[in-house]
Amino acid sequence: MAFNPRAGAKSLIEDAIGAKPGDTLAIVAEDPGLGIYDALVPDCVAEVAGTLGISTTIIPVGDHAGLEDIPPEVADALNTADHVLFHSRLGDTLRFSNIPGQASKTMSYALDLSILGGPSCTVPHRVMEEVRAAYDRIADTAETWRITCANGTDISGTQDIARVARGEAEDFTVTRYPVCAPRPLPCDTANGVVALSHWLMASGNRQYPDDEVLLPNPVLGHVENGRIKGFDGPADLVAQIERHYLRVGDTLGIDPWIVHSWHAGINPGTSYPINGTHNIERWGKVAFANPRYLHFHTCGGYAPGEIAWSIFDADVTFGDVQMWDKGELLFLNGPEVRDILASNDLGQLEFYRNIGID
Repeated sequence: MAFNPRAGAKSLIEDAIGAKPGDTLAIVAEDPGLGIYDALVPDCVAEVAGTLGISTTIIPVGDHAGLEDIPPEVADALNTADHVLFHSRLGDTLRFSNIPGQASKTMSYALDLSILGGPSCTVPHRVMEEVRAAYDRIADTAETWRITCANGTDISGTQDIARVARGEAEDFTVTRYPVCAPRPLPCDTANGVVALSHWLMASGNRQYPDDEVLLPNPVLGHVENGRIKGFDGPADLVAQIERHYLRVGDTLGIDPWIVHSWHAGINPGTSYPINGTHNIERWGKVAFANPRYLHFHTCGGYAPGEIAWSIFDADVTFGDVQMWDKGELLFLNGPEVRDILASNDLGQLEFYRNIGID
């Protein structure tokens, strides 16, 4: 599919945000000097919105804050605009929160024009939402799940599908663009081993200092009934990880040893051509949408927790149905997705495996 940021912007405006002619749209645009978001996407979205009869304002903001630190101009937009688009980590921080205001809320992970114009965004959002809904119909009825990987991960758990059916499962409170990862599956009954690789990274939920730990070797995290019981690996690295968990738990006043939930990406058009170690936080905003990447929410009894465990190229089963095979989401090649694409006059989805890891 050809590079076309205007097509991505149109899909964002019409399908994800749901804006119509005569509506007002406020774009909360993070300072590009912070190294996560660019300044070109807001301009492109505003320009396309103008051609669609939608009045747009761009609100510059600095570093992200929490629910109780929403900048006044953003709070005003949430109460007065029809729609608010977060081209900012502020929206990511609030993605599991009940955000005040009557405006629709959309969080963009199209960090720059290359992403907005690429296949993760230019396949119409409404089509990818159909794909996500089809996936959810399978996940929502899965009573059991199991995750394994070549590094030694072998963990399984159960899901209360009656609770899911009642709408009580933890889910996002913003529309996310592009479609990335579905709602997380709970780990309160999880038992097994998770092979942690590459790094520990912050979830993006709350800020704390020194929020990344590089892992030159895989480390095994042992989980019993949704709690971390210990780590196996090089002694100095295990000690560093344990100190990290204790420090984050103490800094934020939370129980650090909880493994709350997990999910994996379902958008195969996502790619990240730069090695993730150049900016792990930025990498995480994009790569988590790719099916090769599965992550656990740990450190805190809520989604998304404060420390993420990264797993790559995993096998995942729901009951006796294999959903992922070495990072390939088999469901995307199945008849239901083929029917969705055909009914929207689309060919096969593009699949990318380059997500900036060795």
